[in-house]
Amino acid sequence: MPLESPKALHVRETGVQFEGGGIVGADLGMPGFTLRVRHGIVKQLDGSAEFNFSSIRPDESFRFVGANPFVFSGRIGVKYAIIDHVALTAGCSLGSWAGGGFVSPDMSLILGFENRYVVPFASVGGYTSHPFRTKLVNLENTDPGDSFVGLPVLTWGWSTSFGLRILIGGYDDPRSTPPSLLLGFGVRNATFNSGWDVRDVSVVEGRRKENYLWGSLGFEYVFAPKLSTQVRPRS
Repeated sequence: MPLESPKALHVRETGVQFEGGGIVGADLGMPGFTLRVRHGIVKQLDGSAEFNFSSIRPDESFRFVGANPFVFSGRIGVKYAIIDHVALTAGCSLGSWAGGGFVSPDMSLILGFENRYVVPFASVGGYTSHPFRTKLVNLENTDPGDSFVGLPVLTWGWSTSFGLRILIGGYDDPRSTPPSLLLGFGVRNATFNSGWDVRDVSVVEGRRKENYLWGSLGFEYVFAPKLSTQVRPRS
């Protein structure tokens, strides 16, 4: 779910954003970065495309067996600003990792106080993640006989975030969007059915829930549209 405030780009503006951060949970960490491009389509509506790269870092005592820890994904999305301070977003990601491929649609609501200097914002939304062409994931412990082996399963949950968009220059022209620094943090929930218990290597039946904390920092530069000039012939 992108780190952004409610206001959409102006028509034909293009924003390029680089974002870095990470997710941490009880048994793993996941640092990564995102390269995102946004474009103003019509008034109050912009579209985005992004590339995401991250690396799964299990607990210190575990390591991947026969596979790398990297996760690659791409996402396309749209954002509709109902008003400057409220927006709806929707998107879909497609990605791959050691456990196979996945498709993940998402939706969220963004609230913020848009102004010319520092914009506070918050978002809440939900997602599902659907694995395909799954592969066994094997994590091995440094202690002999203690390991984790399992297949990815359908996962769903919610995510919430809080952040700031700090505008850099360009305050006097309401027709253009200035570059900005973004920072945020939040909580992401993951809910899934069944799995393997890492501690005693036994199958666990039933529904499980995990919560993860995340934080990120980004910068966006917005390119203004090129304005065509018409020259009228002299009468």
